Amino acid sequence: MRGLFRLEGPAANNLVLQPMNSLSRRNGHAKGFFLVLLAAFCYGLQPLFAQYAYAGGTDPVGLLLARFSIAAGVLLVFLRWRGIALPVGRLARQNLLLGVGYGLAALGYYSAARSTSVSLAIILVYSFPAFVTAVSITCLGERTSALKLASLALALGGVTMATGFSLSGASMGALWALFAALCYGASIIYGTHRIDHENPLASAAMLLLGCVLTFALAALLQGASLPSTPFAWGATLGLALFATLLPVAAFLAGSPRIGSSAAATLSTVEPVVAVTIAVLLMGERVTITMLGGGLMVLLAAVFLARQDPVEPEFASLQGGATGDQ
Repeated sequence: MRGLFRLEGPAANNLVLQPMNSLSRRNGHAKGFFLVLLAAFCYGLQPLFAQYAYAGGTDPVGLLLARFSIAAGVLLVFLRWRGIALPVGRLARQNLLLGVGYGLAALGYYSAARSTSVSLAIILVYSFPAFVTAVSITCLGERTSALKLASLALALGGVTMATGFSLSGASMGALWALFAALCYGASIIYGTHRIDHENPLASAAMLLLGCVLTFALAALLQGASLPSTPFAWGATLGLALFATLLPVAAFLAGSPRIGSSAAATLSTVEPVVAVTIAVLLMGERVTITMLGGGLMVLLAAVFLARQDPVEPEFASLQGGATGDQ
C-alpha cells in the first residue's frame, strides 16, 4: 500500500538501537546518581557509629585502627577471591604513602569531633577544596578565574564565621579539623598529580593498609584504647562496613556513570547528613554563625567541584576525607 514502507539492514537496526542506547544511558546515569548519593549518606553516618564505639571505652586512635584493619582485611579477602593483584613496587609505596596522608586526616577529623563538636568539625574539614584550589593555583600552575577566587574567599569567610570570627583563638578541636582539611587536601593533590592508579579497588586496599600502618604506629607511640564491649565492637564493625567499604564501593561504581564533577558535588551531602545526625540524634546545638559559616563552606565546595573537580576515585575514600570521624 502507498505510504507504507519497510526498513531493512543497518538503517532498521539503528532505529531500534538508538532509543535503547538512550534509555540505557539514562538508566546508567540514574544508577550512578543513586550510588554516589548512597556513598555520601553512608559517610555521613560516621559520627553515629563513632559515638556508640566511644561509649565502649575506645579512643580515636584505637577506633581508627580497628576500623581500617577490619575494612582492609575484608577488602583483601574480596580481592583474593576475585583474583585481583595488589599494586607492587613504586605504585604500592605511593598508595601506602597516600594512606598515611588520609590516616592523618582521619585522625584530625576524629580528634576534632571528639574534642569540639561534629558539626564544627565537618564544616571545617570541608574547607579542603579551597586548600586544594589555592595550592593548585599558586604551586601547580592551574589557571585561575574570578569564580575560583570568589569561592576561596567564600570558604575562608565561612571558616572564620564558623569558628566565631577568631581563628587566632580557635579551640584545639577547630585546629584539629583544619589540620584534617590540610592533610586531606595534600593527599588529594598528591594522589591526582603523582599516582596513576591501575585498579581502583586494589589501590584502595593499599591505601587502607597505609591507614592501618599509621594508626598502628600511633598506638605504639602513644597507646590506644580498643573497644571493650560487644556493642562497641558492633559499632566499630558497622563503621568499617557501612561507613567505609560500602561507600567506597558505591562511589567507585557510581562516579564513572555521572562524571567527576557531579560526583564531587553530590559528595557534599555527607556534611549535611553528619550535621543532621549530630543535631537530631546526638543532641548538638548549631549556632546561627556556625550554620551560616557551614553554608558558605559548602557553597564554595560546590562551586569549586563544578569547575575543576579532583579525581573521584579517592576523593571519596575519606569521606570522603572525612571518611572518618
